[in-house]
Amino acid sequence: MNFGLIFTFFVLISSSNSAWWSVNGQYPAPILQANYGDRILINVTNNFGDPASIHWHGLFQRGTNYYDGIVGVTQCEIPNKVTFLYNFTLEQYGTYWYHSHTLGQIVDGLKGPLIIYDPKDPYYGKYDYEYVMTLSDWYHTPSGIILPLFRADDYGGTEPLPDSGEISGLGQYDCKAAPKNSTCNSNNKVATYVVKKGKKYRFRIINTSALVHYVFSIDNHPFTIIEVDGDYVKPITLNAIPINIAQRYSVILDANQPIDNYQIRAHISICGFVSDLSINYNTSLNYDVTGILKYEGAEDKLPTSKADSLNYTSLQCRDVNPNSLKPYYENKVPKNVISTFKALVDFNILPTGKVIGLINNSSFVPHSSYPTNQQIVEGVDPYKLPSYENAHVYECNSGDCNDAAVDIHIINDNDYTHPFHLHGHRFFVLYNGKNNTGIKPPHESDFNLKDPVTRDVVTVLPNSTTVIRYNANNPGVWFLHCHIQWHLNLGMAAQMIELPSIFKNTTTIPSDVTALCVGIDLDKKNKGNKNRKTE
Repeated sequence: MNFGLIFTFFVLISSSNSAWWSVNGQYPAPILQANYGDRILINVTNNFGDPASIHWHGLFQRGTNYYDGIVGVTQCEIPNKVTFLYNFTLEQYGTYWYHSHTLGQIVDGLKGPLIIYDPKDPYYGKYDYEYVMTLSDWYHTPSGIILPLFRADDYGGTEPLPDSGEISGLGQYDCKAAPKNSTCNSNNKVATYVVKKGKKYRFRIINTSALVHYVFSIDNHPFTIIEVDGDYVKPITLNAIPINIAQRYSVILDANQPIDNYQIRAHISICGFVSDLSINYNTSLNYDVTGILKYEGAEDKLPTSKADSLNYTSLQCRDVNPNSLKPYYENKVPKNVISTFKALVDFNILPTGKVIGLINNSSFVPHSSYPTNQQIVEGVDPYKLPSYENAHVYECNSGDCNDAAVDIHIINDNDYTHPFHLHGHRFFVLYNGKNNTGIKPPHESDFNLKDPVTRDVVTVLPNSTTVIRYNANNPGVWFLHCHIQWHLNLGMAAQMIELPSIFKNTTTIPSDVTALCVGIDLDKKNKGNKNRKTE
């Protein structure tokens, strides 16, 4: 492989009908592949009809915060019939993905894998081939219809339920439940992965769902985890992996069983409540999504393998135990904590009856036509942003900023499970509590400061506190949010404004980025014109 090259991708977002999104005519979207150190240029042409944006999930975007893809935070929307260039260098390796960060477009199919290969991969040579596998949920009704109903004042239900689950875009649905005059294929293919006896395979598994958590397993085939959210871990062998929304695992599977077909199982968990007032509450969702691991030479028949004895209850709606995952390379936890952000996560019902998601009693509302990062570069005081923009600002004023870090205590004050994602960083999971909110808040003596796993999505358990820490070394505006799409749409998000003084003085926002913001409030914009830095 050659490393440090420039790769140009052309991404056309469009639709084969009037409801669902595709990329270059494909769903799931094409796998983008590059190498550590490459500079990649992605020309995104929006031909769908609605504005859009693309987030490159898990990428640090160091020095290119304006390409993080968050409307109202790092950029404005890409209008219909407009081509926009994302242009950044890959300073990391591992398994990632890309998806829309506009309205509910991720629900409708605008998402795909992004793989970055590492020339110094410590597991190189430990396997013979690799597969990329996505797990997802699927809704038969487009989000353009669901979302307004879900956000209506008189809506009394919980999150909309999907109609099916999928492995790499292929799922199963009971055609007896299909609406009249609809088309339903009862013989739809299932995801099939062919292996050769005696070989080893790396599976890169990505949960790209809007709502559901999965417990993943393959009959008679334990697998060894080697990567979590883009970072290597010491090998640990399990029979099943709980994987929440937006999380990724690489595992090595040894094809050492008798030549046959074996069931791949992705068991769905709904990590909250189901109300009979919820949209699609009577869904015919099959909670046991299946695929096939097919050995070369096996007959073309359905698997008859039996599921391993798994306690799904103990695995549902949680992560692989963070204390069992150990970083492959020593990665010292920074000790110079310059800021601690306590994020109280909850819901509220407004007097109108509308439900909103909250962080510290505030529901996030973006300034869609004047992104926060542009405001800062143009001289707006980040400490004076409106309260509904949920901004937490931190500078490093100590002598040693190389070791500067931020702690976030995610305090979940409700009975839901929340997969929380932080942009621009991979964080240390210091503490992942259980049923302790308001009873026994964690103390630093409870933290794992020796060898915590690092990741970019962590499952926050119901009525519990999770503590994460990350290096404050990436000036910019970084989004913190629940990755359940419906909770994000309710405003369960905040902005981490990192080292704004450095960001303002070192950032030049490209003119094609600011050109997207045609609706900027000119009075606000002109206040910062003397400090404006554009190409």
